Amino acid sequence: PGCMSALGVRLASPLAARRVLLIAPRRVARFRTHRMAAPSERLQSMSINVGAEVGADDASSVDAVTRTGTCLCGAVSVVLTGKPTAVSICHCVICRKLSGAPFSAQALVKATQVAVVANDEQSTSDAASKSHAADSSTLPQLTSYASSPAVERHRCASCQSPVYATLAKGKMAAVPLAMLDAVRDDAAMAPTHHMYYADRIMDVPDHLPKYVKSAGRQAELWRGD
Repeated sequence: PGCMSALGVRLASPLAARRVLLIAPRRVARFRTHRMAAPSERLQSMSINVGAEVGADDASSVDAVTRTGTCLCGAVSVVLTGKPTAVSICHCVICRKLSGAPFSAQALVKATQVAVVANDEQSTSDAASKSHAADSSTLPQLTSYASSPAVERHRCASCQSPVYATLAKGKMAAVPLAMLDAVRDDAAMAPTHHMYYADRIMDVPDHLPKYVKSAGRQAELWRGD
């Protein structure tokens, strides 16, 4: 395949031509144009080689399982490799307004554990006959919205499904559980806590820890209204 941008790489298969957007902090040199990995290396980094991505000290919390899912219209897929740091149920007003639901659930992961894939229905031969020049159409088509100074949310440009959000200056990502397939019986994807529970619009009578606001190191446990 021809040259792609520093954030995209063409994935040729017998069925489709696919493009990948790897989510990582901008300061990571591996994703700069002059050090762009070859396609085979990029594919490997999406799957079992996550321990090298996040550092040896994090390897104990990362598995080799790859979880995938698509947006509603199927134009965008998300690939999540390894265990999440946490899985939160958020009751904040921003999540409620943007999801249209009483709360949202998302997996918090290292940004380097996430890839976003553009699904292209064209065959490999059709794609090969087109220009190799990289442009915006070769990347997943997403819309972005900074819902707060620390959080930027990204949606499929076609169906507006929430795909992922970045936080901690791009070092972490939050992937909605609703975006992923087959998480119901996946123990690693089970919610670990509630956050912004004091802002809830409905009670959730479970045994998970409930925090008044965020679930950081100095988080305050909710002890009843």
